[in-house]
Amino acid sequence: MTSQNSGEPNFASSGTGSASGSGSISSSQNDNASPLWNYVTKLEKKEAIGGTWNFRCNICGETRSGSYTRVKAHLLQISGGGVAICKKESSLSKGFYFCCNSRHSRLCAPGYNKLRTSLLLQEKSNVDKLLQPIKATWQEKGVTIVCDGWSDPTRKPLINFMATSGSGPMFLKAVNCFGEVKDKFFIANLMKEVIDEVGHQNVVQIITDNASNCKGAGEIIESMYPHIYWTPCVVHTLNLALKNICSA
Repeated sequence: MTSQNSGEPNFASSGTGSASGSGSISSSQNDNASPLWNYVTKLEKKEAIGGTWNFRCNICGETRSGSYTRVKAHLLQISGGGVAICKKESSLSKGFYFCCNSRHSRLCAPGYNKLRTSLLLQEKSNVDKLLQPIKATWQEKGVTIVCDGWSDPTRKPLINFMATSGSGPMFLKAVNCFGEVKDKFFIANLMKEVIDEVGHQNVVQIITDNASNCKGAGEIIESMYPHIYWTPCVVHTLNLALKNICSA
């Protein structure tokens, strides 16, 4: 039962009513087409056919009668709707009148420069905060750096870097290698940058495929960081093995 003193709708009791008559209507029937039914409690259906109900407002607690049109007029405080308007001002009515009375010409989308500078930096900061719980476990559990080569839809070569640990994987960055010679020294330099960003003391191993340049890059990293091991990708190894078997 919703308290009559509440200034906001009680969603837990929405759409419920007395055992006789029908207070329970499945949310799948009402929520999508008539969302305002969620802000009143249906008490009794007035007619066998049609949508007229006795309903109690979950905001002001008063009982009214009518179809969805009157529910809308009552909740949104629209005069002349054939029903007394809700006497308590709610966030529902405030939002409705704000949308109706605002000059939409003032609601301008952010420009190109703002999207690519300040707003992008704000979103990056927000993502960093969301990922902080995973990063906090790296020092205790260690982390593996995984890298692999891909091509984007325009066929530009990319090298993706990810960090994975017991807390879950995390995408770090993708490097555009267009026009670069992807030898072992170039790949090793990219690995070193990522390891330094993560913190070399947190890194346990790096995983790449079995290409000769990746293997050479792994050996360079092992010489620079004795506690970090290069591990060939198991999936790539199996692919090569099956390819040799099938071609035999």
